[in-house]
Amino acid sequence: MILPAIAFVGALAAAAPTPEFLSQHDLVWEVPAERWIEGIPLANGDIGALVWGDGAPLKITLDKYDAWDTREKRLTTESYQELRRLVEEGKKKEAEDYLAIWRIYADGHDPTRLPLPRLEIDFGQLLEWGQGRLSLASASLVVDGTLSGEPVQVEIFVCAEENVLLARLRGRGTEKARVRVGWDHLGEGTLKALESRGYPRPKVTSTDTGGTWHLVAPTGYELAIAWNREIESEGNGQVLRLSILSSADSEHPLEAAKQVVSDKSFLDDSRHRKWWAEYWKRSFLTIPDARLEALYYAEMYKLGCCSRPGKLPITLQGLWTLDGQMPPWSGDYHLDMNVEQSYWPIYTANRLELGEPLYRTFSACIPRWREQCRQFFGFEGICSGCAIGPHGERIFGYTGVELWPGNAAWLAHHYWLHYLYSQDDDFLREEALPMIRLAFLTYANLLETGEDGKLHIPLSYSPEWGEGSFDAFCRDPNCDLALIRFLGKALLESREVLDATDPIVNRAEDVMANLTPYLRDGNRLLISANTPLSHSHRHFSHLMAIHPLGLLTMDGTEEERDLIQGSLRQIRVKGTGEWTGWAFPWMSLIASRAGLGNTAWQMLDVYCNAFISPNTFHMNGDPRIFGLSQFDYEPMTLEAGFGAAAAIMEMLLQSQGGRIRVFPTVPDRWHDAYFENLRTEGAFLVTARLEADRVSFAKIHSEKGGTCSIVNPFGEEALAVFGSDGESWESLSQPPISAEKVISIPTEKGRDYLLVPEGRAPGEVQMKPVSFTRNPRERNFYGKKLHPNF
Repeated sequence: MILPAIAFVGALAAAAPTPEFLSQHDLVWEVPAERWIEGIPLANGDIGALVWGDGAPLKITLDKYDAWDTREKRLTTESYQELRRLVEEGKKKEAEDYLAIWRIYADGHDPTRLPLPRLEIDFGQLLEWGQGRLSLASASLVVDGTLSGEPVQVEIFVCAEENVLLARLRGRGTEKARVRVGWDHLGEGTLKALESRGYPRPKVTSTDTGGTWHLVAPTGYELAIAWNREIESEGNGQVLRLSILSSADSEHPLEAAKQVVSDKSFLDDSRHRKWWAEYWKRSFLTIPDARLEALYYAEMYKLGCCSRPGKLPITLQGLWTLDGQMPPWSGDYHLDMNVEQSYWPIYTANRLELGEPLYRTFSACIPRWREQCRQFFGFEGICSGCAIGPHGERIFGYTGVELWPGNAAWLAHHYWLHYLYSQDDDFLREEALPMIRLAFLTYANLLETGEDGKLHIPLSYSPEWGEGSFDAFCRDPNCDLALIRFLGKALLESREVLDATDPIVNRAEDVMANLTPYLRDGNRLLISANTPLSHSHRHFSHLMAIHPLGLLTMDGTEEERDLIQGSLRQIRVKGTGEWTGWAFPWMSLIASRAGLGNTAWQMLDVYCNAFISPNTFHMNGDPRIFGLSQFDYEPMTLEAGFGAAAAIMEMLLQSQGGRIRVFPTVPDRWHDAYFENLRTEGAFLVTARLEADRVSFAKIHSEKGGTCSIVNPFGEEALAVFGSDGESWESLSQPPISAEKVISIPTEKGRDYLLVPEGRAPGEVQMKPVSFTRNPRERNFYGKKLHPNF
């Protein structure tokens, strides 16, 4: 069948989210956020601002990524062999005494992120709140209200490319507003903690036209804030420019900040708007579930706020550290899930550049991690610890996970994902392989041959199982067995890609051939040797082979499929009582890999109901008591929301194992959907439409060339495949035209390929995005409402 080329001309023009489309998902505060956790987030990858308060005053909690106290206690007495001896001899008391050195949070001198000042805008009276709207398209907040019955407006944004917060106050009475920046909001416990660390009170200056806030830490680190307020010419408003700089930005950050705020060019927001406009062009999706769609775009907005090339990676709270207190868990980098989950969406969402801070920051830690490995294990490899600072500084929490070799290995998986999705051989050679090789070497040196002739892990840990107790130390945790297999597989595949001789690959071949199989009880994966999933548990480390590693798949053997299904049945039996919020998006991803679209959707629906604040911040517990978790606290961390964005895309597009799957696990209730320029392994960009439960088309753009393998998205129908020369489509002169389950298309670099069902050619309308009509309650779903939406 030859389809007329004219049927497709112009029909596939980019439909990336327009400002009009995004506006339906702007977060709207019908009432002010009276609590910090419900505030309005703004950031640029280095400085952040969270706007909240009832308007008397308007409060803005400030933040900066490099605001750290990185002093640490370097432990030199710990030894893997000594710990192993105590565990094997069952000397619980001696082992716990030995490990007590690792639990030193209480003395207040572990590395930690620092609380920043709060900016307060005082109008001299209550700002009567009308509406606050966070525009996703322009990353700016507009608050409409009244002062003494007169209409006023406050606009605030953090410049996309400069460390400047700009606030415009318009309307009669706003010219009288005063600005205050300080630490007055810090609680007594926080002040004492800072004092015990040797922090002086910051020096503050303030005049009618501006001021400064300057902290010189005992480490020599300097943090400076300068602000300038200028009455507008009409006299009915003012403009506030505020800059946050540190020793990381300038040798003299205070003088530099004062110079920055004197620059009026920041009043022009065109560069800021251009940055965000380019950001939103990278990809697009629309689904029938308005609430999940709104969550997706809110999370992608926060991702753009919190990770930028050249800056630091996303911490637990990103750029919105807890107001008035020291941050929970030191606001650090947790490598046993949190960092990894935060970066899961960047690959499919076609925003690979957002991973640059991750790779640059942690590759710089390799020399330190090699030293720590020699110190603790006594052999070559890397040992990172779990809770760390920006240069790998140790922050000691749960004993077992701090000693777990999987921390760096799991991080290495992200390096591998970047290669798979970019096909960048230079990145593989220069960045990914050094991390993957050393992570594998750690495990290879740790393995021992057992009586069965197989290689075993003699002593390790499954993250957060047993809450770090002595009893949690174990033999052969399945998470380690999965990570070893991933690392070995990556080394073997890298040899084929780079055609280079690497002696460690021979060792990887031996390990892969002799490693003990995954530990199981019938058709259920165990936590570790002799340790079943005996109760509900939040961390699915024993299922890592399913997700994120993609080693056990539904495309595998019947035995593998049975193991996946049996393990998930066991999860359902144990329930969610001991889960925290971030477990639900992760389980959604696992369910998608298992082909369970309804479960994947349900996990996200539950997450949206119980585990987020009105501003979409993830709360670890279930504080409103939906009865889904025994935890009812609400410390905020960001990783779960980013995991939810990844899970939404996983229902629309998958490519693990090099096979592209279009709309693989949409739930039964989703009949229509559309996505554009989502990225897959192999460096392919895919656009596709689902209409009335049938796929209309799939377009593939090949960035690097090579074979594209795609599971037939049209069911049993045959495919017609077309290539584009940039102006029109032409039928490929040779197959693949097939009704088989998987077809392979030999692609050329930079060329587009169109797949349509044989005999059911879509018209021009069917080649365009799906459009959903949203009722008023579905629009602007998030933000604090007068009558709560959820």
